[in-house]
Order: sequence, then structure tokens, then C-alpha cells
Amino acid sequence: MPQCESVGIEMETSDASGLRLCPLCGQGNVQDWFRGTDRFHGRTESYPLMRCRSCTLVWLENPPTPQEMSVHYDKEYHQAITMAGEGSAFDRWRRQREHILRQKQSGAVLDLGCSSGGFLGTMKGKSWKLFGIEMEASTAEKARQATGAEVFVGDVIDAPFRAGSFDVITCFDVLEHVYDPREFLGKVRQWLKPGGIFYVMLPNIESWEMRMLRTYWYGLELPRHLFHFSPRSLRYIMNALSFREVELATPPTSYLERSAGYVVSAALESVGFSPAPQSQQRRFSFPERALRKALRLTLVACFAQLAAVAGSGPSIEAIFRKPV
Repeated sequence: MPQCESVGIEMETSDASGLRLCPLCGQGNVQDWFRGTDRFHGRTESYPLMRCRSCTLVWLENPPTPQEMSVHYDKEYHQAITMAGEGSAFDRWRRQREHILRQKQSGAVLDLGCSSGGFLGTMKGKSWKLFGIEMEASTAEKARQATGAEVFVGDVIDAPFRAGSFDVITCFDVLEHVYDPREFLGKVRQWLKPGGIFYVMLPNIESWEMRMLRTYWYGLELPRHLFHFSPRSLRYIMNALSFREVELATPPTSYLERSAGYVVSAALESVGFSPAPQSQQRRFSFPERALRKALRLTLVACFAQLAAVAGSGPSIEAIFRKPV
């Protein structure tokens, strides 16, 4: 098993005097931010978030251990993630595919957290050799069957790929879940060929939606999201790894619809009702679907476009290149 390359940053949490330090930039300018719950499952346990005023990184203080975390990655969670990645896959992943093809037209592509292969399926063809990493075995098998990709089952850190194996590595809504971003990104740097690109997508903790909704923001995803990045903190760690930024944007997407569900549920609970959590998916009636679509195409779309133009959209999408 190859070792991670030295990446030049340390993920320390306190100094000799006990002063809390940012695990990304190492500064002591750390604040207790706020506490939140697992709204997706409708659970009441509260989790504390810390924030670095210097680099804007936010992280979960004393997160559940990997063994304890299994209850938060249950069958309902995996079903929701799989459905989100599979539905109308070419439309879902069109922008990401186009951005990659502007940088690379062929080669080996590795999708970290490939789920059932929704994205990899859009890259299928003679020009690309497909690889994936997926924690859940049955989901990984779906990806193999659907795309023909070679899929490693397990943690990214344990995958046995050789250094310099890939032209493209993608990481869609995964980086925020890992316990040690430094080690994780060290693997990415090691596996990329010189000149290879890393395409990362993750929630933006400095977005307008987050500032407006706080604990009701769907992108918070406690306690599954351990680190919460902004464009500033993402640039910091990628610069420390000697990656070169190709592009970084906050596209016109939105979590408002899901977040509104959390707000409504909390309001109903406050007057004595017990609404089902979003983990227990239900079928919407035709009028409900029509109303949701109308709102999505009008109010939500306008808000998302304004946020994107201001650089405050709820999702960060960025491409970084490993130096030659």
C-alpha cells in the first residue's frame, strides 16, 4: 500500500496551552458557532459546530466515531443518495461532464463515492477507463453492473490504486464527510498524473442559504458532514497541497425546497404534530408536484441565480490541476 505524500499542513486541534486551533489553517481564532440536529432523520441529539474566523472553515466538534456513524448512514440515507444520483443521469451530470471534457478528452477517471454509478455512466465510452470507490457493497455492485467500472469497496484511504494512475478524479458531495481532509486529499494528489485534474463539489457554508436558514439548512447534514468548506477555506487547503486552481464557482443550484421541509416540520412539531422526517420518503400528489415545480422554476430559480452571481450559491464546484 503506497503511503500518502507529505502535503505540508497539519490538522492540529489545540496547542500546548490548550488553546483551540483551526484544524485547517492552525490559527487560534476559533469560535463556538451554533448547535444543530439530524433533521433528515428527525432526531433530537444536538451537535456543536466550531468556526475559524481566519479561514472560515466550520467543523463538527467531537463527531461520532466511524463505528457510531453507521446509524446515521442507514438504508433510508443510501436510498436517498442513490435516487438523487440516478434520476435523469445525463441531465443531472451534464454540467460536470462538460467541464471535464473542456480539460480532458480521454483517459482514466476515478469517482470517489461513486454511489450506484450515475455520474460514471455519463462518461462511459471508448475514450475513458472508469473506476470508482464506494463504501456500501450492494451500491458498488450496482455501479459495476451499470457502467462496467472497476469499483473498490471501502474507504478511500484503503484503496490500492498506484500513484499517477488517473487523468481525472471526481469528488461529488464526499469531501465534507471525511474525518481527515488532509489525508484524503493527499491520496487524490498521489493518484493523479502530473497535469491531472481534480473536480470537487460540496456545500458552501458561506452561502446565502446557510446564513438565512442556519440549523434548517439542508446542506448542513449533521452529523454526517464533519467539515464545512467555503470557497476561501477550500482554496486554502488546495493551495497548501500545491494544486493550481482552474475554475471555482457557486452554480445556480438550491437546497431551499428541502430546507423548507425542515422549517415546516419544526413549525408543526411546535404545535403538537409529529410530521414524518425526510428520511421516510412519501409520494407527493399531483397538485403538490405541480406546486413544487412552479416554485422551483420561479422563486427558487431567481434566488439561486442571484446567489450564484454573487458567489454565494449553496454549492461549490471547482477544478484544480496537479502541477506537471
